[in-house]
Amino acid sequence: MSQKILVIDESLVATKLTENVLAQNFHGVDVLLAQRGNDAFDRFNVAQPDLILLNETLPDMDAETVCYRLLNDPATAKVPVVLLASNGNGDRIEERYDNVIKVLPKPVTPESLLEVVNATLSKNKPMVNPARQLLFHDPARTVFSGHTAFFSLRSALQMAYGDRLTGALRFFVNRYPIELFISKGRFLFATSRNFQMYCRDSPVILSATNLGLIIEGQVAQAATGCPIFLFLSVRNGFPHDDVVQIVRDHGQRVFANLWTAGRVTFEFEELQEFPEYAKNFPPGTEDPDNWILGSLRHVRYDNLMAAQRPDPNGSPAYTRKGYELIQKLKLNDVEARFATAINGAESLQSIAKKIGIPLNDALLIVFRFAALDIIDYWSSNVLSLPGAPAPAPDAA
Repeated sequence: MSQKILVIDESLVATKLTENVLAQNFHGVDVLLAQRGNDAFDRFNVAQPDLILLNETLPDMDAETVCYRLLNDPATAKVPVVLLASNGNGDRIEERYDNVIKVLPKPVTPESLLEVVNATLSKNKPMVNPARQLLFHDPARTVFSGHTAFFSLRSALQMAYGDRLTGALRFFVNRYPIELFISKGRFLFATSRNFQMYCRDSPVILSATNLGLIIEGQVAQAATGCPIFLFLSVRNGFPHDDVVQIVRDHGQRVFANLWTAGRVTFEFEELQEFPEYAKNFPPGTEDPDNWILGSLRHVRYDNLMAAQRPDPNGSPAYTRKGYELIQKLKLNDVEARFATAINGAESLQSIAKKIGIPLNDALLIVFRFAALDIIDYWSSNVLSLPGAPAPAPDAA
């Protein structure tokens, strides 16, 4: 099973150096990133790291606050922390907090970083995922299971769709699983018992709803996984008419966390009947790739793992079946313009400039298309090799 390291540091330069050292020496390790303390705690909702590299200062909180919050949460208390410090407070924090196992003085050398990471990961076995312990189910109803180190998210959805399965496809992230309900191969919606993660981007939608009903909905979602919008619609407390579309959209939004959670385990459990809240929910009409594309649009660049961030100086090219695949997708306007600009030779920066979008938006489209096996993305290192096709020069 793969291990995960969470790097919490606001400095992009320092983070990049850390990423490079870890990527070159730990090929089976997922490196997750956070530039703020609150972002780091959001990451714990979807990925439980085996080690944390924590900078002493962050834009929104100090290292001591982070260590305190980690130590006082049962789900994070046992995660070892390596503190990167330069102001002399590191030793005091190490003495006060049991989860701080080492203080590395800054500037950190690659040798000292590798030594402590290697020692920690080799000594600590991967932790049991708490999400698996919440479920009580019959193993005999498990149709298939796997791990995304060997079997992609896309392949899992395609298998359920192609075999016209009925049940729940569960992905075991930290704390609570993400569950995707499927009826005869057609997708209903994804949900999670983690209300904070599910509604993180929905304050406006819920602002006009009675607070008491919202609290009841939170409790119901934590207990059963029922999306709060379905709960509120039944209780006549939700003012929006198109509850079905909102539940579908939020399902894709919560599923989007899986793309940046590192490698996770999953299983499909066949169900004779759905939970009460899902029984009458109409299935969607999307095929797996269009459903996935809708989910990928919710991925933010800041949440991409180190290995997922495309080289800005690279060049996209269609895979052997990529052009055929993209004809079946319901692209938005920017994605369609990007797709028509791919010619296998032009650089990403040139394409972004030509179609008039920010580079980070172009990088996210590259991420989406690569996840769907539509394109290969050649980094600048590959393009510089002898015999490699040279990208067209950027327009002036």
